[in-house]
Amino acid sequence: MIVSVPRKFIFLKTSKTAGTSFEIVLSKYAAPEDIVTPITPADEEMRRELGYVGPQNYLAPAGLLQKLGLKRPVKTFYNHMRAPLIRENIGAAVFDSYLKVAVVRNPYDMVVSRYFWTQRDNPELSDAHFRRWLLTRPKLLYKNYKITRIDGTSVVDLMIRFEHFREDIPTFARRVGLPDTLFAEFDAIRAKGQFRPKRATTKEMFAGFEEGKAVVAEMFAQDIAAYGYRCP
Repeated sequence: MIVSVPRKFIFLKTSKTAGTSFEIVLSKYAAPEDIVTPITPADEEMRRELGYVGPQNYLAPAGLLQKLGLKRPVKTFYNHMRAPLIRENIGAAVFDSYLKVAVVRNPYDMVVSRYFWTQRDNPELSDAHFRRWLLTRPKLLYKNYKITRIDGTSVVDLMIRFEHFREDIPTFARRVGLPDTLFAEFDAIRAKGQFRPKRATTKEMFAGFEEGKAVVAEMFAQDIAAYGYRCP
């Protein structure tokens, strides 16, 4: 999650949407007063090797720690932070005036990606296991909505489509005064390891799984309608 003060935008980091890669690229242009939250150790190592700005300004001020009688730093801002908490911490006036940007992804594809990410240490992966996982734990999929919404309404002003990074990232860059090279820099990173087998395409995982398709269609009806998504 990044709050850019001079460029007046907030990057709401959704999950399984290449958000870490985008966050790393944005941190290259972070000003000293910007809020940049920590990511995983491996991704922080990548960010250091690139020479980009690391985590900064995300801890509660020292005065607050003393007031609470705490010695260890408290995270005021953190990775995948929800919009309501960000608004509370930076104030409604600032939050409402800044451009809120996030990444959206075809929900059918995002579901499959999330499955393999959350189950990356599970040796018992199978099509049948995926189907049980989706039908028994569908609330896990609401995570991105909780990040980008307040009281059920999206606060995102500019949505970058996962499937159209090449067109949408330059649009964002121009709007906030970042260089035209932003997409190329992002495309060269693409952080996070691939835990999804090549054969596990969205089409294959949902083949004959009509109940699962119906669950995703209901949960993500707004994204499907807004961006024309469908199950391959």
